[in-house]
Amino acid sequence: MAYVKHTAIHTTPKAHLKYILNPDKNEEMKYVTGICCGDDLETAYDNFKEIFEKYNSEKFDDCELSKKSGKRHIRIHSYTQSFDSSVSPEEAHRIGVEWAKKVFGVNRPIIVSTHVNTDHVHNHIAVCPYDLDGIRWHSNYKTLQFVRKRSDEICLEHNLDIIRNPKKKSTVSYKEHDARKKGYSWKGKMADTIDRLIHSDDVTDIYSLIEKMKECGYTFTNESRMIAKPKGVKYGCCISKLGYGYSYQMLIQRINNKQNEFVGRKISAFIGFQVEIAVGLRERQFDIYRSQSVHMPTYAEVKKSFEVLNFIHSNHIHSLDDMRACLAAANRKEDIAMHRYFSLANKKEQLKTLDYLGDEYARLLKTENRDEAQQKRLEKLHWQLMISGGISGWDTHMDNWLQKLKDKLRNDLRQLDSLAEEMGRATKERSKAEMSLAYLENFL
Repeated sequence: MAYVKHTAIHTTPKAHLKYILNPDKNEEMKYVTGICCGDDLETAYDNFKEIFEKYNSEKFDDCELSKKSGKRHIRIHSYTQSFDSSVSPEEAHRIGVEWAKKVFGVNRPIIVSTHVNTDHVHNHIAVCPYDLDGIRWHSNYKTLQFVRKRSDEICLEHNLDIIRNPKKKSTVSYKEHDARKKGYSWKGKMADTIDRLIHSDDVTDIYSLIEKMKECGYTFTNESRMIAKPKGVKYGCCISKLGYGYSYQMLIQRINNKQNEFVGRKISAFIGFQVEIAVGLRERQFDIYRSQSVHMPTYAEVKKSFEVLNFIHSNHIHSLDDMRACLAAANRKEDIAMHRYFSLANKKEQLKTLDYLGDEYARLLKTENRDEAQQKRLEKLHWQLMISGGISGWDTHMDNWLQKLKDKLRNDLRQLDSLAEEMGRATKERSKAEMSLAYLENFL
């Protein structure tokens, strides 16, 4: 199997290249490949530097912070691809080169160096932030998952095992986990207090939340970093450590969208099945907020759970069968609305056909002594207008029949916008019912 991790090199890029190109670690440069650059230290450094400085205002070897942002741009994306003891250096290097080309392409300076000085061979892949066209590689959780997936695919092609279900590292100590489980964790009680205070009408921003917490007996040892502790506790903790839902940005979002949460007194509006769902969904919201992993469902999941609860309450749903019946009704309503809209929209084409062929047909219709060519033309126009001109069932012998038919079509088309809105509402309602059913089936 192979495990891939990423390190961002902001300073001393040459020292990093020197480390991964150390002859003592890769059998005297035996397992080194340069992609779009040289494979020795000086040439690789010059190639990386040239491309970086071409598309970035900073100097490649400048370690000072940027005057504008106060940050340093990444000089090198460093990836480590580690294998178990069953993989030979030759195979590990082939996999590393294949993986680098597949992920980053061949028009970006890349160095692949396989180190064999440990029990497990591993590849060091140095990647330039910019390719020859100036396209920048961004390192984040999404791209890390992408490169790991590509690594797994290549390992499977080489008949190597992969990590099927990687475990997420928890930031909560066993002592704190046990305390939360048994219900005597002061951090858990702090989270409970914050959850309750957020729904207070007096809490409109972070500062009012802090004041309310002080009224509840909490002391802030550092307000700017939001480090708080209850009475009887020697050292406090940063509130953001309570879980995903207690970071500074998430607290602001929760305060501004407190309607997406509900407290116990709101459950009195529900009955039976709805109460069970309300309690269960609230517990799911807590699971999301108190998760220590940033890769748990996001705030959108909280909003979705609240929308589902509102939907089942407003549509008087008390079971999954009710929910399925609601979806079936929404589908029928959407089908009817779509049929009405597209039937009317067809009249637009009928009006266009009449504008194009109607005058000629009306003129030939009035011609008494038509020759053979005129008669054939009249018959052809008749069938065209019957099929796509709307004259079927219309009296074409009345005075001014063509203008009257056009006026009728134009009058009917005035309803097109309202029917489009009706269809949009029906589609939205069907989509909500579909989402709610899928959510409930998964939840239950």
